[in-house]
Amino acid sequence: MALFKNTRFRQSLLVTAAIVAAPALATTVILTAGKAPASQSSQPVAAVTLAASTGTATTAVVAASAAATAASTGGSPLLLGAQTHFSQGWATGVGDLAAQAQAPLLRDSLPWAAGEVTKGQYALGSAAAQNLVAACQAGRRLILTEIPVNPLYDNGLWVSSEQGRTAYAAYLGALKDKFGSCLAAIELGNEINGSRAMVFASGIDSVAAYVRIAAAARARLGGNPALLGGSTNMIGTGFLRPLFAAGLLSQVDGLAVHPYRNRGEGLDVEMAQLWAAMDASGRRVPVWATEFGLATPDQGLAAGELVKQATLLAANGVGQASWYALIDQTGFPTMGLFAGTAIKDQGRAFRFLQASVLPKGRPMRLDLGDPLLFAYRFGSDTTVVWGSPRGLVLGNGTRAYGPTGAALAAPLIGDQPIVLVGKGYTIGSSAVVADTLLGWGTPAWRYFVRGKTGADTALDWLDDTWTGYFGNKFSKPLRINATSAAPAGDASAPLRAVWRYTAPAAQAVDLRGCFAKAANGDGVDLSVLRNGKVLWQGTVTTALQPGPVAVDLAAGDKLDLVAGPNQTFGGDAFFYRVVLFRRGQSTAVPCPN
Repeated sequence: MALFKNTRFRQSLLVTAAIVAAPALATTVILTAGKAPASQSSQPVAAVTLAASTGTATTAVVAASAAATAASTGGSPLLLGAQTHFSQGWATGVGDLAAQAQAPLLRDSLPWAAGEVTKGQYALGSAAAQNLVAACQAGRRLILTEIPVNPLYDNGLWVSSEQGRTAYAAYLGALKDKFGSCLAAIELGNEINGSRAMVFASGIDSVAAYVRIAAAARARLGGNPALLGGSTNMIGTGFLRPLFAAGLLSQVDGLAVHPYRNRGEGLDVEMAQLWAAMDASGRRVPVWATEFGLATPDQGLAAGELVKQATLLAANGVGQASWYALIDQTGFPTMGLFAGTAIKDQGRAFRFLQASVLPKGRPMRLDLGDPLLFAYRFGSDTTVVWGSPRGLVLGNGTRAYGPTGAALAAPLIGDQPIVLVGKGYTIGSSAVVADTLLGWGTPAWRYFVRGKTGADTALDWLDDTWTGYFGNKFSKPLRINATSAAPAGDASAPLRAVWRYTAPAAQAVDLRGCFAKAANGDGVDLSVLRNGKVLWQGTVTTALQPGPVAVDLAAGDKLDLVAGPNQTFGGDAFFYRVVLFRRGQSTAVPCPN
């Protein structure tokens, strides 16, 4: 899951934008976007105007100039595909479901060990290969994941000899010859930051060996199809940095990541850190999100997250993304776009994006004056919006759709995304003052570790093998992520995680939240303090929903949420979300687990 960042890191994410002159009585609002890959220019800035506020609502007149409209459609649309497993025996008829979902890109594999059982001879006529050829004939393109392991070479470990690397590259060449222009990319390995990946012979430097494999493959493929390096479970910038330093980015045409998360918020933070890591190495390559998805039986949640995460990936420079997976599987029974042959809500959302949203180009974020409101513009008149709960009134000619494409007669903004098509709408005010999830990565929150003496130390952003988080090297395993966290230590030497909200003005708020954890360990102790004075305490052992806790804040007052290890160390990871509401307007807060 994606994680928090400190103030300096927030500043590094900002995209400088020119201010466009606004009409009288209107506030100019800019659109910003995440960093683009090197193959793109910095994403352009367009402007919309917000009419003067009347009552508690602000009318958004989405009437960009012709230049802004052209700017907002710049860049190729996100190519959204799906994962198949014909290589694992999926039936031929599954290809018809890919057509039904309107998936232009499929990710699969033809393992080297099965395709070359005799040295130098290739068997590429399997049922899996035939199904992939059929997908090509139906107009789809392919990403093939190829792990450099074959029992014919290097004792069945990841190849490290020149002979092994040459043989692997030759096999990739055979795949290129078979599939031709249908083959969009070859992914060098799969989730190589896993404990069972990159298994080389003893004494082999795995980082250097991986780069040498990439160099051999690149020499054989010549950039067509694209060779994708990295292939990390989650984004794994900390794992990738040594590979960058060893020269990986000069040997590949793109970088594969699998940005799994239970909520999309914060994906922009991790993507910005990944771009920054590439910049520090001196070279950028395109990023492919070759797996993303959500394991949940809640189809509505999955559909909404598909729309949000695809939007965020597109806005932050990702060119291709593959939903995992096309159909439900025994090991992953809720992740498919289809259950058997029955389309699910996430499948409808996938199809809706393909038909009505993604073709309009790269989205840019609209700054509507509230950091808790997320709005991304595709083209001239299509906006994906979500955020803290509030009303929404549609203007003449503007239509609203839910994530599956169902028309909404009375839309309300909330955690689920809404797709607006049209140029006028009225956005109401929200009762939410601050939110640890929606406000993640904004100046509203700062993060600390509190030691035994009660002294606080600001946490830094740490790039990790899996996903980055707020923490520091001295307080591991303490971490603060967007939707989960963990303290460290025990009662004799606690290391407590601290979320701090500093009131910008006098406020009367109600704090509500939700905490959930596995039923192991002795629980996590929680406290809410104002300027160091305890207002509420509790212990979460399985689930806990505090509040409403009434808090009166003067300007500059500090409201701290503090999580500690209780008495013993272990079993202290938990999911959380905390929201500050205007007094008397609170509602229950669900846990993002």
